[in-house]
Amino acid sequence: MAIEDTKTTTEIGSSRELNQYLQSGWTLILSYTKHEHDTQEPCFVIGWQNDDEPVYPELLDRWERQEMMKDTGSLG
Repeated sequence: MAIEDTKTTTEIGSSRELNQYLQSGWTLILSYTKHEHDTQEPCFVIGWQNDDEPVYPELLDRWERQEMMKDTGSLG
């Protein structure tokens, strides 16, 4: 699809999140590295280019993932 077909965009900061969005139908538009205070972070701009409403995957934050690992020993 062409960039003009993009209905909405969002920026995410991890490859784990990127993969979940791509599996939900989003398209990778741009990737870059953010440099701050001697650190580097990956950044991804993704776009929704389908005619239906955007699908936002349910994402667990870092604290939630750690709590699940404590409780179950896994993320599954």
